[in-house]
Amino acid sequence: MEGQNDQSDLKIKQIAVAVIIIFHLVGLIGFLIPATQPYFIKLVPFHLLLMFAVIVFSYNANVKRLLLFVSGVFLCGFLVEVLGVHTGKIFGSYYYGSTLGYKIAAVPLLMGVNWVILIFSVGQMMKGLKIRNSILASLFGAIVLVIFDYFLEPVAMKFNYWQWDWHEIPGQNFVAWFIVSVILLKFYYALGLKQQKYIGTTMFVSQLIFFVVLYMTTGTNIFV
Repeated sequence: MEGQNDQSDLKIKQIAVAVIIIFHLVGLIGFLIPATQPYFIKLVPFHLLLMFAVIVFSYNANVKRLLLFVSGVFLCGFLVEVLGVHTGKIFGSYYYGSTLGYKIAAVPLLMGVNWVILIFSVGQMMKGLKIRNSILASLFGAIVLVIFDYFLEPVAMKFNYWQWDWHEIPGQNFVAWFIVSVILLKFYYALGLKQQKYIGTTMFVSQLIFFVVLYMTTGTNIFV
């Protein structure tokens, strides 16, 4: 029976990995073709919700811990964005566009979901690298997320995820990303979530490739 359960779990993981890769690839192609861009921009919220569902439904360990993680990161990530938008003191002065959908207090609810996806993915990836010290793993994971954000920011502005005042990305944004990421990753490790083979790494690498390619090919590099 245990062998059958292992086989079933492996099958679920394989399907999850396939969904992650296929949807990111199709999305990337859709964003790269000017004629299809407007349609794929409208699909961004559904894509994020699908990736969130993949994480939740492919998880095969203590569901209560996963729900605590999701709730904690969602609330923290969303609230820090609300404070960031309304004060300009955390990430800098910015505001959200229409791409990410429904907003509360001028922040899309999906930003909380996005933080969940990113923290889970990077946390899983760090576990895959066998970094046993949670503080070191959190620090290294936060650096990885800052690198990711470097490529994300100009693409996000191009496709109206959010906009920075004066069209300039302040250095404090990356500092804040690092600090928030360290805190949330430490929370991830404190909960002792079980590593899900391939899921986290596939999710993060797929997102990174998606934004790096758009960064390099759609004239979004505003740092030059």
